Amino acid sequence: MNIFQYQGQEEDHYTNILMCILDYKDQLILPQFIKGLMAYHANDFQFSNQSINIRTKYCPQQSKPYEYIIGIAPYKSGVIHSDLEDNSGSIPDVWICGNNFNLLFEFKIRGTLDEGQISAHKRLFINEDVQVIRLTWDHVMESLEKIKTNDSVLQYLLKNFFEIKNKFKSKRRSSGMPKEIISHINRKNELHFIITGSRAYKPYKVEMVFNEKTELLRNDLIGITAARRYIAEYVYLNKDSLPFTYRGDKTEINDYCVAPGRAEKKNLWNQWRLGSYFNK
Repeated sequence: MNIFQYQGQEEDHYTNILMCILDYKDQLILPQFIKGLMAYHANDFQFSNQSINIRTKYCPQQSKPYEYIIGIAPYKSGVIHSDLEDNSGSIPDVWICGNNFNLLFEFKIRGTLDEGQISAHKRLFINEDVQVIRLTWDHVMESLEKIKTNDSVLQYLLKNFFEIKNKFKSKRRSSGMPKEIISHINRKNELHFIITGSRAYKPYKVEMVFNEKTELLRNDLIGITAARRYIAEYVYLNKDSLPFTYRGDKTEINDYCVAPGRAEKKNLWNQWRLGSYFNK
């Protein structure tokens, strides 16, 4: 791990920073953090042979007596389970292991946990009935604030991490926003897809845009969902040649929806994850 290595996604970036702080000086403050975060669940944890692993699908250590999935998000309740999103391609954000425990962490800096993703993570354990502990970023910050250390570097790092607390306080999605959509940010300078069509103007067409070059991919799709499923399949099949970082189900896709005849200001940018529309 490297605290200065940008991870490409805001969510992964902050997770990496936090884990680097916890990994400092052979995980000096990790036991305090885990005990503060998990309370009585951690009473019998043995904090030896500790390790922190980021973006590793399978647990790097053997099965242990104490195993938990810990979900961290601004809000405890999760996005309703979807078979489409529940698949074995999901990769945990972090594994934290000790002499007699394995902890799988899933972090969200916006909205809620994805229950389909949590369900997929359960299958990574021998015991699929592993307990899921749902917490918020308030719990994380409270645990960090309780840490006692005389190390000036750690004090400095923790102080700076506290200052970004507001990054994890984003509002819930509006009730009219499809659960697959994670944001509406203009990404015109990155690889993106234009979906053109509406109920009145069919069929839909999909174009790929990068470096101001536009390529028509399909022009015979029946709707926006079909268009996104096609985009997801196209991205998966061409992942090795496209100019982006492939991250399995978490790969973020950018599209721009255009309805012919509608005012341009009403056209909409959308971001969604590959796993929401593609079932391998």
